[in-house]
Amino acid sequence: MSTNCKLTISVVLDTVCPWCYVGARRLSKALVLAKQKWPKFEATIEYVPFQLDKSMGKGLDKAAVYEKKFGSRMAEMNERLAEAGKEEGIAFKFGGKMSNTLDSHRLIDYAKLSGTGETEERVVKSLFRRYFEQEEDIGDYDVLLNTAEDAGLDRQQTKAYLESNDGVEALQERMRQVKKLGVTGVPFYIINNQFGVSGAETPETFVSAFKRVFECMEGD
Repeated sequence: MSTNCKLTISVVLDTVCPWCYVGARRLSKALVLAKQKWPKFEATIEYVPFQLDKSMGKGLDKAAVYEKKFGSRMAEMNERLAEAGKEEGIAFKFGGKMSNTLDSHRLIDYAKLSGTGETEERVVKSLFRRYFEQEEDIGDYDVLLNTAEDAGLDRQQTKAYLESNDGVEALQERMRQVKKLGVTGVPFYIINNQFGVSGAETPETFVSAFKRVFECMEGD
């Protein structure tokens, strides 16, 4: 095995994608397994924005939106999701409001710019928890600002950023670029810009992907 056990993992996600939340928990487990397997293992996580519905408005009834989109399949889908969530320590709830996710992605970007990788991670985790477990609308500014404060960001500075157009064009360009790579759904994981994992795979699948990347690195 190569002595270089450092990876960069680009996590392509949308903040209202439930399987992105499940995938985040499974990736965390995979990182622990990888560290046990390769003591020198290190991973840098980068978050890449993706919008499942960029035309979505604000303050929409979540249940009604999903009922319209999935119809009779919704009950079965929710049951499957609840079971997967339970295995990962996620208590999925299916009520509340939902909104366009652009500002939530902007908050993630702002956390990276204004804080550290840990700050960004805290924002992502808080957005998932608020939307999926606490039925909060993560397109609502007060919810976003509460999330920012929880992650250690200044509320007023964050508010000024969100109320401006700062970073919007750059964020949208990143979304265009990831689609040019062929990513059509989330979650999607790009490891060292050379290997992709699609979907909320098991921790073992992630570790196998890491191993393949290390093998490629040894062959270079």
